[in-house]
Amino acid sequence: MIKTVNLSKKFSEIYALKNINFHLKKGEIHGIVGANGSGKSTFLNVLFQDRNIYKTGGYEGKIFFEGNELEINTTKEAIDIGMGKVYQEFALVNSMDIASNIKINSSCKIPASEKLGRDFSYIDKKRNIEESELMMKEFGIENIDVKRNIDSLNVSMKQFVEIAREVSNRKLKVLFLDEPTASLNKEDVEIFKKIVRNLKEKGVSIIFISHRLDEVVDLCDTVTVFRDGEIVSSYERKDFDSEKIAIDMIGKKVSKVEKNREEHFTSDEIILELKNLSIKEKNRSINDVNLSVKKGEIVGITSLAGHGHTEISYAVMGILKSKGDIIYKGKKLNTEKTDKTIADGIVMIPDERKERGLLLESNISDNIVYTACYSKNRYLKYPSLKGLSPFDKKMIDKDVKECIEKYNIKCSSKDQKVKELSGGNQQKVCIARAVITEPEVLFVSEPTRGIDIFSKEIILKTLIDINKENGTTVIVSSSEIDELKRICDRVVIMYEGRIFDILSPYEDDEVYSLAISGKRREDNGKI
Repeated sequence: MIKTVNLSKKFSEIYALKNINFHLKKGEIHGIVGANGSGKSTFLNVLFQDRNIYKTGGYEGKIFFEGNELEINTTKEAIDIGMGKVYQEFALVNSMDIASNIKINSSCKIPASEKLGRDFSYIDKKRNIEESELMMKEFGIENIDVKRNIDSLNVSMKQFVEIAREVSNRKLKVLFLDEPTASLNKEDVEIFKKIVRNLKEKGVSIIFISHRLDEVVDLCDTVTVFRDGEIVSSYERKDFDSEKIAIDMIGKKVSKVEKNREEHFTSDEIILELKNLSIKEKNRSINDVNLSVKKGEIVGITSLAGHGHTEISYAVMGILKSKGDIIYKGKKLNTEKTDKTIADGIVMIPDERKERGLLLESNISDNIVYTACYSKNRYLKYPSLKGLSPFDKKMIDKDVKECIEKYNIKCSSKDQKVKELSGGNQQKVCIARAVITEPEVLFVSEPTRGIDIFSKEIILKTLIDINKENGTTVIVSSSEIDELKRICDRVVIMYEGRIFDILSPYEDDEVYSLAISGKRREDNGKI
């Protein structure tokens, strides 16, 4: 279906892709893996004729589609010949409903109006709704109102709407999937796998990018490994070996980190307390949450998508309006004053990095030090002058350089714009920005989403280190239960917006699987 010959792409004279020779067969699921910044997403952008590829000088080499050299240069033309793409970051119109998003590239038209031509014919909204409902049912998603606005959906449902949008194109021949499972829990991943396998049976060719190697080896027929913009290896299904693939991705073996709980002392002092905390805002809902967090703990919070594990941090930071009391160091927190909350030592890394965690048009350096400079009054050349003092650029440059090295941020320089980084490297900038403020309480939401296996361990080790060395209390909201069990002192399980249970990290996987579904095993231990 697709073949590339010596495909190369440069940004600012630096190769993002170099001499890529790649072959996607008809009806094949072809996995592409690699570290953050290895060129995976750029490769899909070139194939899909992304506008930014041409704005930055185009590409070198040749692309063949169904045996013929590709002679198009817009995404619209790519869609018209049968290509579709699910983006790493959502590409949905939040102000529109589900049906309108699903049918945005393939709207049904009122037959009588089609004589007026494509630009003037009327959209058949009723048929759009009917086809969208049928599409979601085929995915195994029942009882969803496709007339609901996108901004009322949780991240998992948004992901399925993205996939439905591409599948609804009757011309679809090739589907590009860029980290489609990063925001999905295990149950939703199984739905996703079923969708992809059904597409394969229909003859659709699929390129699947993911950092979750277990999903890649389970789903794919072939796996190609990218490193530093080049293909370093390729495996057929019979030769799959997760450990070999992981070593090819990074260039060395990756060791999993784990908190040594025997060496770590946790105070009995309560640093943060939630009393009857409730949120009622659009699709975000938690009810009567009561939780006490000790100083120096690492507490995990998990749930199925839409059951509330990411909402608590938004309430504490005042982003979502809440009822009930939040007690910080013995005093009631005023959630209407977010700047004061940050100045007092509570910092948050949001799950929505592009919307809330980054200044996309600013460079890496400005992003890393922004909160420390403007909310904590750090990096002042003359501290006694406070807001009148210029910033100490030498100190900023020194700390930013250390952050880039420590978190393995792949970039051309500290002056590169954050919007030009891969999604995983953007996440690392978010982590660096928060840690550099030296918080007393750090909320981290989905810290390893879209992160490669090597960088994932760097981030988890960072959370353990700041907890151990600085005494920082860390509250991690994540759908990655294995990671929470490795780094947390205890894990809060949310179900239907309430705390269902609080589990030891030593509990077995079955207990966790039952708990997130609102069930208990009779011999289940609780702490």
